[in-house]
Amino acid sequence: MVETTDDPMLFRISLLVLIASFLCFSLNAEVIEGDVCVYGGTSGGVTAAVQAARMGKSVILLEPGRHLGGMTSGGLSAVDIGNPKSVGGITREYFTRLAGSYGRELAWDKKLKGVPTGGAFAVEPHTAERLFDAFVKEAGVVVRFEQRLATVKKDGPRIHEITMDDGTIIRARVYLDTTYEGDLMSAAGVSYTVTREANTQYGETLNGIQFTKGYTPKVEWGVPGPNGRRQDGKGLWDRDIPLDPYVIKGNASSGLLPLIDPGPVGEIGSEAPGVQAYCYRLCLTNVPENRIEIDRPADYDVTRYELVARFIEACVAAGDDMDLRWFSKYDPIPNGKFDFNTATFGGNLPGASWPWPEANWKERQEIAADHESWHRGLLWFLGHDPRVPKKVRTETRAFGLCRDEFLDTGGWPHQIYVREGRRMISDLVMTESHCRSQQVAPKAIALGSYGMDLHEIRRVVHDGVVWREGKLGAGVPKPYPIGYDAIVPRKSECDNLFVTFALSASHIAFGSIRMEPPFMVSSQSAATAACLVIDSDVAVQELPYARLRSQLDADGQIVEWRDERTAGFPPLNPLIGIIVDDEEAEFTGAWSLSNAQPAMAGKAYHHDGNQDRGDKSARFTPSIPKAGTYEVRILGWGFPNRSTKTKIIVHHADGQSDFTINQREHPVTEGEVTAVGTFRFEAGKGGSIVISNEGADGFVNADGVQLIPTSAAP
Repeated sequence: MVETTDDPMLFRISLLVLIASFLCFSLNAEVIEGDVCVYGGTSGGVTAAVQAARMGKSVILLEPGRHLGGMTSGGLSAVDIGNPKSVGGITREYFTRLAGSYGRELAWDKKLKGVPTGGAFAVEPHTAERLFDAFVKEAGVVVRFEQRLATVKKDGPRIHEITMDDGTIIRARVYLDTTYEGDLMSAAGVSYTVTREANTQYGETLNGIQFTKGYTPKVEWGVPGPNGRRQDGKGLWDRDIPLDPYVIKGNASSGLLPLIDPGPVGEIGSEAPGVQAYCYRLCLTNVPENRIEIDRPADYDVTRYELVARFIEACVAAGDDMDLRWFSKYDPIPNGKFDFNTATFGGNLPGASWPWPEANWKERQEIAADHESWHRGLLWFLGHDPRVPKKVRTETRAFGLCRDEFLDTGGWPHQIYVREGRRMISDLVMTESHCRSQQVAPKAIALGSYGMDLHEIRRVVHDGVVWREGKLGAGVPKPYPIGYDAIVPRKSECDNLFVTFALSASHIAFGSIRMEPPFMVSSQSAATAACLVIDSDVAVQELPYARLRSQLDADGQIVEWRDERTAGFPPLNPLIGIIVDDEEAEFTGAWSLSNAQPAMAGKAYHHDGNQDRGDKSARFTPSIPKAGTYEVRILGWGFPNRSTKTKIIVHHADGQSDFTINQREHPVTEGEVTAVGTFRFEAGKGGSIVISNEGADGFVNADGVQLIPTSAAP
C-alpha cells in the first residue's frame, strides 16, 4: 500500500518502488507449461489426468486443497454407482483395484441387488486416496497442491494461461475444469447458472420449487423391515412428520425456529434460487481402540436443535421406536467403520450451501466450518440431550471419528459434500427428458444410471408445517447417454475448455448425473477428446465424434446401453409426453416392488402378488400443464404370468371410462405404446388413471402411465 504524502517526489519514488516490486514478482513467477491442464484433483480430475498422460500428453493436475479424490476419498465411501454395467474405462479399473485391495472381486456384469449404495463398492477413505495417489504416480502426472485459481487470461475465446493465487502461471493447450464448483469455467467467462429452472424452461415436470408427495409430512409411517426400509424402499432416515415451525407452538407472531427459511414459498414448478444441501459424509467407528470421541463444539447452541427435539417428540408420540437410523443412514465399510449419510435431520444444513458456488476460498472455509459445527453439535445433542430417547443416546455415543482416517484434520473429512455448484449453459443442456430416455443426447461420452436424487434446498412452512422443499427422488428407466456437447462450452465463449462436473444440465437432471462414477467416466472421455483436439489442432467443439467414439471404445468406455433382458422385445421409441412412474403412484392394498423383469418406466415396477382380487389398486395422477385431449397409454412390458384382464379406470374431464388390457403381451406397435384411448383433461391434477386387480387372472403390473397431447402423438 502506498501512503499519501505532501511531497510529490517521495510519492513518485514510492510508486516506482511498488511498480518495480510487482515487475520483479512477475518476472520471478514460476511458469509451468504442458499439453493438458486439469484444474481440480477430484475423482474426475485424477481420472482425466491419468487418461491424458496415458495418451502421451504432458499433464498438470492442480488441486486447491491437499488431497486427491474429492468425495470418493473424502468420506463418500459407500459409492452411489447406479448400474455397474454402465461403468467402464479407468473408472472400472479404479474400483476393481480398490476392491482388490480388500481381496474382493467385483461382478461388473451384474446389477447390485437392493439399494445401489454400498455393498462391494464400500471402501475406507484412506484406501481410496492412496489408490488415487498411486494412479497419478504411475501415469507420471505432475500434481501441484494448494493451487487456487486467481485469474484467467484469454486470447479471444481461447484460454492462454491461468494464474494461481501464489503467482504460478500455467500454460496449456487444453484445459479441463473438474472442480465441483465450476471455478475455471466461471473465470473463463463461460455461461452458467446456479438457479433451479422453471419446469416451463425445458419442458420438465420435477424442476423448480417442489413439494414432493413422497416426502409429505405424515404421522403414519408404517413398519420398516430389518434394513430400515419400508416396502416402497423409503428408509427411516427419510421419516417426515408434521412439525410446528414457530418458536411458540401455534403462534406465528413468535417467529420461526432456527433452520427454517422465511420464504416466500413460491409456486410449484416455478424458477427459484438455491442449490442442494451440503453435508459431510463421516467415517465413524464403534471400535474403541480406533475411536476418537466427538466432543461438544465450542460454539454449541442448543436452540439450533430445537426443531430436532420437536421431530423426536413427534416421532415418539406417533409410536416410533427410534434409533440412530432416524438421523443417519449408515453403511458398513471394512475394518469396523461406517459411512454415515444424512437424514431428514442429519448432516445436511439446507440453505447454508447457497453462497458456496460463488464464494471465494476464505468464504468457503467459513461455510465448511459452519457445516462441521452443525454436524458435531447434532451428534453431541443426540448423544447427551435428555429429550433424546435413551436408545439413540447410547448408540450415538458408541460411535466416534477414526484415528486412522483424515490424519491432518483430526478424523474429520477434508472434503465437504458439494452436491451441486455452478452448472454450465451450453448448446446441449441435459434435462429430465434425457434422464427418462424420452430424448437421447447425441454424441454419448458416458452413461448416467442413478435416479434423479435431489436433496432438500431449504426448510419452509407449507400447509402450516415444516417441509423439505426441493427434496425428491425419481427413477430412470435405464442407463442414458450424457452428450459430448454438455461438457464443452459454446464455441464463442471458450474453445479449449472441458467442464465435466459443472456440466450443462438442468437442476433436476443434474440430480442424476452428479454421481461420482459418471463424473469419472465423463472426465476420462473429456481427457481423451482433449488429446485428440491437440493432435488435430481444432477447437473442442470441432472434434469429429466418430474419431472420439473409436478411441472411447478402444479404451473400454461404455457409452451405449444394451439391456440383454429386452433383446427379444419390440423396439421402443423414447417415451415422450407426461410420464407418471409407479414411484409416484398412490397404492391401495399391499403391492410388491420388483425389478425381476425389465421396467418400461423407472428402475422397477409394482405388482399385486397375484393376491387379494379386487382389493388392490394403483392410482396415477398426472400433472396436466394445459387443458386438452391426451392419449393415455399404460406402460409395462408383457410377461406370461400376468393378467389378461387387467382393469384400467380413467378419470377424465368428461367422467370415467373403464377398460381391460392384456398384460401378457407387449403393448408396443411400431415403437409406440398402444393407447387405451383419447380423453379430455383439465389443467392441474384433477384426472387420474387407476390400475386395479379386480377380475384379474394373473399378476397385475403397475409400471407407469404415459399421456401425450393428441397434437403431439406419433
